[in-house]
Amino acid sequence: MMVEQDEFHTGMEAAGVKALWERTSHNPREPVSEPSRAWRWTEIEPLLDQAVAATGMEAAERRVLSLWNPDLDNPAGNNVTTNLNCGIQVLMPGETARVHRHTANALRFVLEGGDGTTTVDGKICPMNKGDLIITPGGTWHEHSHQGDSRIVWLDSLDVPFHRAMHTQFFDPGPAGNFPPLPNDDAYQHGGLLPQSGPGITMPAYSPQFRYAWEDVCTMLAAMQPANDGSKTLRYINPATGGPAMNIFDVYMVELAANEATIPFRSTANAFCLVIEGEGQSTIGEEVINWGRYDVFTLPHWNRYSHTAGRYGAKLFVGTDREILKRLNLLREERND
Repeated sequence: MMVEQDEFHTGMEAAGVKALWERTSHNPREPVSEPSRAWRWTEIEPLLDQAVAATGMEAAERRVLSLWNPDLDNPAGNNVTTNLNCGIQVLMPGETARVHRHTANALRFVLEGGDGTTTVDGKICPMNKGDLIITPGGTWHEHSHQGDSRIVWLDSLDVPFHRAMHTQFFDPGPAGNFPPLPNDDAYQHGGLLPQSGPGITMPAYSPQFRYAWEDVCTMLAAMQPANDGSKTLRYINPATGGPAMNIFDVYMVELAANEATIPFRSTANAFCLVIEGEGQSTIGEEVINWGRYDVFTLPHWNRYSHTAGRYGAKLFVGTDREILKRLNLLREERND
C-alpha cells in the first residue's frame, strides 16, 4: 500500500532512510531457496562438436559451455547454485589452454577421453576418465592434450562467491615462482604423513592436485555402507584431513540399488554430477530423474533424498559447505 508523501517521508527520502515498520513483507522464519535445476548430458553432448567447429583455442581462453541457471541469472557470470558455477570443457588433440591463475578455486572432473594433462604450479597431472584435478585459488595452471580423440571434463569454480565478496583477481601469466611441494607419491600410504622438508612450506590447500579414479573405486569398495546403503567419500587435503580446496568441498557418493537415502537438508548449496547409473532425487517438492553425466543442483535448505536404479549409481558432489562451516552458519538436518 502506498504511503502518502508527507513531510516525514520526504525527509526520509532525502536522508536515504526508510521506516522498517512500513515494510510490506518481513523475513521468513526459514531460508527461501530457489528450485533445483538439471542439465541433461543427452542435450549437451551433441553441442560439443559444434563448439569445436565454432571456435579454436586461439580465439578462446577456454572452450567451455557454461551451465546456465535462469533462477540465478547474473550479467557478470553464470551460477548453477549459490556460490558455484559449472561448465563442460572440451580440448582436441594437440590443443593447449594457456596458463593463468585466479583467486577462485577450480576443479576438473574428466568425463571422456584421456592422455591430457593439467600442470598445476609446475606439477604435471595426468587427466584420464574419472580423474579429479584441482587447481586451488592462486595456483598457476594450464591444460594440454596429447591424445588422439577429444577429452571432455566438467569445470566447477567458486567464482560466484568471490564475485559477491569482491575478491576476484586474475593473472594471465607467464607462470613462475612455484612453491616446492612433495611428490604425490608421498601421500599414497594411509597413516603416514610426510613432514615439511627443507624449503617446503605446506600451502593452505591440498599439495596433491590429482585424485585418480582407480583410487576412488578402491576406497569405495573397502568402505562399509551407511544404514541407507550409501557410501560417501571425501576428497581431502592429505596433509590436514580437511577439504582438498580451502573453501570448496567435494565428495563421491555411491548409492545402493533401489534404496532411498535418508532425507537430508543443509544451509549449504551443492551440485551433483552423475558418474555412473541412473535414478531419481526428490529435492524439496520436485522429483528429478537423472542419468549418466547429468548435472543437477541441491539448493540450500531443500530436503532431498536420492534413489538409484537397479545397478546403483555414483554421484560426484561439489558444495560450498566449508564456507558456511567456517562462518558458523552451517545448519543441517537428517531424518534418521
